[in-house]
Amino acid sequence: MNLSRILIRTSGLGATVLGLFAAIGCGNGSTNIIHTTGNYSNASLNGTYVYEVHGDSLGGFYREVGAFTADGAGNITAGSDDSSFNSGGLPVNFTGSYTIGNDGTGFVTFNSSAVAQGGAITLAITLVSSSKVDLMEADALAFGGGTAELQSSTAAPTGTFVFRLHQEAAAPSPTLSASDVGVFTVSAGSVSAGMLDENLGGTSNQFAITGGTFNAPGTLGRGTATITDNGPFSTTLVYYVANSGKLILLVSNNSAVGSGSAEAQTGAVSGGLSGNYAFGSTGDDAFSGGFFAGSATVGSFTASGGAINPFTFDTMQDGSYSNGTDSGTYTATANGRVSVSLNSGSPEVFWMVSPARAFFLIDSGNEVEDGTADLQTVNSFSNSTMNGQFAMVMGGINLNFVNFVGDFARIGPMNFNGSGKLTLAELVNDSSSGVGAQPPPGGGLTGSYQVDSSTGRIVGTLSNSSGGLDLAMYAVSGSDAYVLQTDGGLVTSGTVSLQH
Repeated sequence: MNLSRILIRTSGLGATVLGLFAAIGCGNGSTNIIHTTGNYSNASLNGTYVYEVHGDSLGGFYREVGAFTADGAGNITAGSDDSSFNSGGLPVNFTGSYTIGNDGTGFVTFNSSAVAQGGAITLAITLVSSSKVDLMEADALAFGGGTAELQSSTAAPTGTFVFRLHQEAAAPSPTLSASDVGVFTVSAGSVSAGMLDENLGGTSNQFAITGGTFNAPGTLGRGTATITDNGPFSTTLVYYVANSGKLILLVSNNSAVGSGSAEAQTGAVSGGLSGNYAFGSTGDDAFSGGFFAGSATVGSFTASGGAINPFTFDTMQDGSYSNGTDSGTYTATANGRVSVSLNSGSPEVFWMVSPARAFFLIDSGNEVEDGTADLQTVNSFSNSTMNGQFAMVMGGINLNFVNFVGDFARIGPMNFNGSGKLTLAELVNDSSSGVGAQPPPGGGLTGSYQVDSSTGRIVGTLSNSSGGLDLAMYAVSGSDAYVLQTDGGLVTSGTVSLQH
């Protein structure tokens, strides 16, 4: 998605496909209707929302951040968009429209005079709530997913923030990808101190942050920033304020493609990890003979007294699936940095946002992968832990095509019935089709799920008349989980969140 680069992008989806979000399918002459529920409407989207979308287009990988204002009546009255296609440039302003069905699914269309001949881009959406929205590019030329959240502040950032960036084209070296995780302190617009860990194309380094600036935000909470390390290197950023404790970031150095977020560090983080955590991560291994977006992992682990045991994971690496267990050790420092050594894997570095949340990267010479970990809030999981209608968003790549690597994203409502029955009504944007977001062949999917009581691992199996879908999920709680598709030849992952 990029407002400044797509020509004559109009959408014929609108309310027609909105009705298909109920997943009426006709594969092999059959009809499979998945009934979804809810009390959402256009009024549910009301206020200013800060968003981040990332994925691939026919022109390469992109990262995009911005904000839009919805009036509760189907109109986008203002918007500001920054992307990796206009790095270092001015934001693109836009207006638009949206439609939301009672199950929280719908479409948002952004129009802009900067788009040639009055074109448009369309995002398929699923509301988690009036404060959080899952997003998927719905056009035929780009494929990606993301989230938007209700903006509650536009004040200049102040305090200590933990941040995470993933760059398909790294600012220090655009031919390599990079993961950056670290901490900085900002006061009165100046960055005074911090540290960062970086995996640049398989080479790991640790840097001190020596300075920088956060210019005061303006319209829709947009600002610009610079973070300087002792490499020495200066990363330039566009940021949008989501709230007083969260910033959405876009790397704006020339030729860079990267984005991420920063969250205020809170609580007693000097002890590092403690308890049971679920996590999800994604990354690239193109530099080692693999693919961009070629790796994704979900899992859970128990951390206590410097030991990690067990560490349970499901991973896709260039379309090959594996799962297993591991163990290891960790050490923590007062600033919230945690060094993890797994017995059979690459070292990992966690930066504690709070005792219940962390950003991390993998110090691997073969891949550049990073993610988030959240403290599990359930002591003993069961099928009844997952009960209700959840918003799902996933993105990644499809390696099952003969002549090219395809891009793939899905969004929609997933229903857990609390006793092992699972259904999914989704839209899929598959680059092989060339038509944008559509219901899958065969319509809605039905199946089953099973929850492991100790790890929170959920195995889900779904199918319709045209095929199947296998998922591994790790629950943070009864409301949120990380999800990975485990079918061979695909690398797609994301989240599921209980609608409310």
